[in-house]
Amino acid sequence: MVDGGGASSPGNFAAALREGFADGLDGRAVTVLQAVATPEMVLADPDQNLQAARRVPEGNLAGGGVAGDRSALGAFLREVDGRGAAAGALVMGAGHDKGVDWLRLFLSPILENGAEFVCPTYRRARLEGLVGTAILYPLTRALYGQRLRQPAGGETAVSLELARHLLADPDWQRDPQHAGSDAWLVAKVLAQGRRVSQAWLGHWPGDPSGSGDASHALARLVGPVFLEMERHVDRWQRVEGSVRVPTVGEPGAIEDSAHVDVGKLVARFQLGLRELDAIWGLVLPPITLLALRRAAAASPEAIRIDDALWARVVYDFAVAHAMRVVERGQLLRSMTPLYLGWVAGFANEVRKLDGPASEARVEVLCAAFESEKRYLISRWRWPDSFNP
Repeated sequence: MVDGGGASSPGNFAAALREGFADGLDGRAVTVLQAVATPEMVLADPDQNLQAARRVPEGNLAGGGVAGDRSALGAFLREVDGRGAAAGALVMGAGHDKGVDWLRLFLSPILENGAEFVCPTYRRARLEGLVGTAILYPLTRALYGQRLRQPAGGETAVSLELARHLLADPDWQRDPQHAGSDAWLVAKVLAQGRRVSQAWLGHWPGDPSGSGDASHALARLVGPVFLEMERHVDRWQRVEGSVRVPTVGEPGAIEDSAHVDVGKLVARFQLGLRELDAIWGLVLPPITLLALRRAAAASPEAIRIDDALWARVVYDFAVAHAMRVVERGQLLRSMTPLYLGWVAGFANEVRKLDGPASEARVEVLCAAFESEKRYLISRWRWPDSFNP
């Protein structure tokens, strides 16, 4: 079993990887690269040859990664290519679930089933990673038709063929500022129809508290997804509905123990309606603003933003991002009170639900995003003449 502890000691983590590879992988070489804060990378093969201290620019791997020259993805892809590995995995150094054979689960879709890309999925509390639940999962699913539950996990596994294909992508030279993020990788893979899979790897190995600031999380995670939408318009406008992707591992959610101050979230939502009206008026149709004001008038215990309404809000912001209606950083920050209003309603709804019922609730949200995609396409094609 691989022990993910000891991120401060790359040697300890590498030793654990070697133990996990002790019985080999049918003689096929793999590359595992660990990005830690030092920032050092540790590589381990089934034959237990170890290479340590391969330095790359420091970056934040967990929860979305970084792009450009600071991205660990480029260095990782070069290692997979240079070593001719059948599969490669870019992983975090600490916190992996000791009760799950997570590394084998991560690599097996490539080594055994011919997948080219494996997206990690983790057991998380229902109210953790809500930017993913509220926006990234339903939006990515509606755009590209593939149900990747957590498309911004910060870890990834790729085949040798895909690694070489991604390395040859012109974006590394054409747009180095954005190439290499989670959103860039997922959009490239899904828009090009690559063979994808996902793996449930046990408990989330990152910081349970996440990035802390909702505005920062929206800019870091949602902004790149909006940007990739512009680059793959021809692809996602032809996609209807969604399909499940091949999945390994045991899914599940962790029961929440933390208290959520719904009243505080609602207060910020209401404050946004008062202070950001000028910006939101440039982004959202009048009928949407009216519906949001009605939602904000409810008591904190009863507040809820309708699924179809929320989908249209996200789509409106995506269109505004593409049209540069507002400076993009300001636009994404202005989305924060709306997101917090959605979180308040979602917290109210799932408070008394168990894990499976909470996940079923998320699936209903995703269905609304798919249903409202016609609205997105109409606004995208005719942003000036669209009449709500």
